[in-house]
Amino acid sequence: MVTKNTQLLFCVGGWQTGWHYATIEAMGNFWEKERSNMGAVYREELSANARKLIEQLLSLPQGWVTAAALAESIGVSRRTVLRELPAVEQWMQAAGAHFVRNPGKGLLLDEAPERRDALRTQLNSGDRKELSRAERRQQLLTRLLSEQEPCKTAVLARALGVSESTLSADLDELETKLHPYRVEMFRRPGVGVWLQGDASSYRRVVSALLRSSMPEKELAEVLCGRMPENEIFSTLLDTKTAEKVWAALQQFEQEEQLHLPDAGFLALAIHCTLTIQQLRQGGDKGSAPRGLRPAGNHAARLVAALNRAFGLTLPPEEAQYLELYLAAYLGAEDPWGSAQEMELRNLEAALIREMEKALHTDLSGYTSLRDDLYCHLRPMLLRVEQNIRTENPQLDTIRTAYPGLWKATRAACDAVQQQFVLPAISDDEAAYLAMHFGAVLEQNAMFRLRLRVVVACPLGMGSSRFLASRLGNEFPSLQVEGCCSVRELNTADLRRRKIDFIISTVPLELDYPAVCISPSLLEPDRAVLKDAITRYSQNRAEPEPAVQPVQDTACAGSKLQYYARLTRSMTGLLEHLTIQPVKVPGSRAALIHAAAQLFCPQEADARLVEQQLRRRETLGDTYIKSLYALLLHCRTSAVKDCRLGYLQAQPPVYEPGRIVLGALVLLAPDDGNGVPVEVMQNVSGQLIETPRLMEALRTSVCIRM
Repeated sequence: MVTKNTQLLFCVGGWQTGWHYATIEAMGNFWEKERSNMGAVYREELSANARKLIEQLLSLPQGWVTAAALAESIGVSRRTVLRELPAVEQWMQAAGAHFVRNPGKGLLLDEAPERRDALRTQLNSGDRKELSRAERRQQLLTRLLSEQEPCKTAVLARALGVSESTLSADLDELETKLHPYRVEMFRRPGVGVWLQGDASSYRRVVSALLRSSMPEKELAEVLCGRMPENEIFSTLLDTKTAEKVWAALQQFEQEEQLHLPDAGFLALAIHCTLTIQQLRQGGDKGSAPRGLRPAGNHAARLVAALNRAFGLTLPPEEAQYLELYLAAYLGAEDPWGSAQEMELRNLEAALIREMEKALHTDLSGYTSLRDDLYCHLRPMLLRVEQNIRTENPQLDTIRTAYPGLWKATRAACDAVQQQFVLPAISDDEAAYLAMHFGAVLEQNAMFRLRLRVVVACPLGMGSSRFLASRLGNEFPSLQVEGCCSVRELNTADLRRRKIDFIISTVPLELDYPAVCISPSLLEPDRAVLKDAITRYSQNRAEPEPAVQPVQDTACAGSKLQYYARLTRSMTGLLEHLTIQPVKVPGSRAALIHAAAQLFCPQEADARLVEQQLRRRETLGDTYIKSLYALLLHCRTSAVKDCRLGYLQAQPPVYEPGRIVLGALVLLAPDDGNGVPVEVMQNVSGQLIETPRLMEALRTSVCIRM
């Protein structure tokens, strides 16, 4: 429940003059009740590592497991496992479990699944376990975000059950993590600790904290609309408001025939919930980021849906925020050959070149890599430019398990960041790129795979593809039929596709065979997969013989039509290729005017093309920084086929912070046929990937073919 008694000290420009308190969800009763419990630090006889070992032993299939495999599975050394084993053995003995240690074989927990469940309940039935460092810092940040006044360090230390020196180290770490969100931490002797920032910064911090504080099982439940019993979640978000937002977004997806990726859905849902909470409390939402284009239809309709659901009137800036979020996760709807597309293709090619140099590997043979990177880079750059932070749960695993890949990816990101003058690319974003490169490096097409599986990961981005490639490499008896998010799983579709089982990184509540493993594919995960392969191979029916497709005469005819139009479009482009100077253009408008007349001698046609080119300018900047040129393009009824030309600005046009040496002109007929657009897309790609072509256009003698 939202009250006005508990407030967060936050600097919110525009609410009123000076510093003000932004009312948020009450936290006081929770902390008063929890303070005495947390003071004990949840100490138990078992150490945190011993508890992890017991939990891991209970979750593994029955069979021998080595100390080294256990160590890898919980991220400790083999020596640590050997040191903790006496305590583990003592607990097993006290619980009546049959636990065997054999120097030649390893460790064996010889208990049935039902008995394992009972042991797990017994392990978790006592007092809460000691907080890990990450959990402690999450609790600390939650309290700082929720307190109405500065917090005394002595009180914080007692509440968390740590020394003041440990608390100081935790605060140092939090201060560093908060800096990219534009939230400042203040620490004054005798006063305490507090946070300061604007409302938009607050939402970004809370969103990142909520996503990082939930384990993957809880994330999967939240994505399906089931709010978790998570202290941090219930403290920072009003559950009833969140449930209505989740329902409104799911309805919005259905009506708009869109499907946000899991990460995008969760980020947007948290953002909307926090925004509505702040508006209900009468607080200002904060101004929209600069440089945003007007809200599109999707964002406007989503605002209308939220207004209806909550009986509120969201401010106009909120539509711009939502437009930003939708673009960051769905990608912009730019037409072919846009300046942004060419910039992305250039960035994608530069990343691949840097990775090839660092890894001494030729990546040109991986045909899917370019398209995968292109699709990922578009929303990634929007997140980076607008400071939308995303947490990568596999960052530590990538760093430790694949140090060479991580070092190369981080260096490649730093190189392109400097080359293209980009904002800082965080380690979390770099790790997602590493997953894309790791996926292609793990590919091996020589295996004949048999069992049909799909890989499901919540918030996975590149992690599902990365895991799928490793599965194909290490398990030749598996045929990965695709990757998807948890919310996309459909049992009827899986049965239709004859999928044998699902490989998921979170436990699933589906009436379908599935196994749960870590995306890191550690030794215990391999044991789980081997057991599943054996079990499902025995139950699988003989595969049906493949049916050879029959060549349809209609299909053959459509192919002939396609190639005939393709030939005509390419011929038309080459026949009308034009390079022409524009004397003393003076401005961008003059270049657009000249572009409209380049292929249209009739005044009415030229006027139409000029209107369409100007309209395209309103959708986004057409300047291509790497080419020092404008990309003037549109579909128009004024031409009958593809047209390509280049206008040489003599002298160049100077705009604030840039120089325009010329303009590429690309026109395609607006006749509903997709072939000319496909041709122009390929032309755009070649201009980016072959710099010599642009140089030739800039320096060639003027021609009209």
